[in-house]
Amino acid sequence: MGILERARYLMQADLSDLLRRAADPEAVLEGYLDDLDLLIAEARRLRAAEQAQRDREDARVRDLQQAQRTWEAKARLCLERGDEDLARSALEHKLDMAEEAAEAREERERLDQGLRVFDDQLLALEARREEVVKLRREIARRKQRARARLELQQALQRLGSADEATPAKEARDELDELQSRLEASEEMRGEELSERMLRLEAADRRRRRKAAVEAELSSLRRAVSGGRKPR
Repeated sequence: MGILERARYLMQADLSDLLRRAADPEAVLEGYLDDLDLLIAEARRLRAAEQAQRDREDARVRDLQQAQRTWEAKARLCLERGDEDLARSALEHKLDMAEEAAEAREERERLDQGLRVFDDQLLALEARREEVVKLRREIARRKQRARARLELQQALQRLGSADEATPAKEARDELDELQSRLEASEEMRGEELSERMLRLEAADRRRRRKAAVEAELSSLRRAVSGGRKPR
């Protein structure tokens, strides 16, 4: 199977169906990503080889065009010297160079089309890879949440079935710990916000108190300097 056929096969794969039928969706995505990475690496290698061949054909076209100009100049020189046979021979060489140049241009155009196909396939493969990476992250998050919920349910079951020899406080402590793990980020943000609000309120009270003291002091200074009692 060629690289383009393999690329189409991977691009046409129904990920939703694969994940639905998979016992381990994460393992399926890992294998799919490995295939994508190998295919992208091979496509880049082949594209580089195609680009090198295209550059060689482009240089060949330029050389053949220069050869045509050289043989035309030789034919003109032969005519100026009155040697039509040599002039005719030079023009035949020029026509040979023109035919080769036309073939080289066709080959260059074919290679350009191949490069465009490679570029389109690489863009599609890289976009698909990014999509699969995002899907893998989402599945990992879901799996982590499911594991936390399962641990929470198990703790609830242990709490409900604990016998008299098992202290109820220990079971409740375990339950509280699991709940805190599920809501850790929200609680941390809430605590940080509360502490910040308390610090801001305390700072505001200090500023108001300092302003009041300064106002009293200013009033006292005016009273002393004027020989009257402060208000």
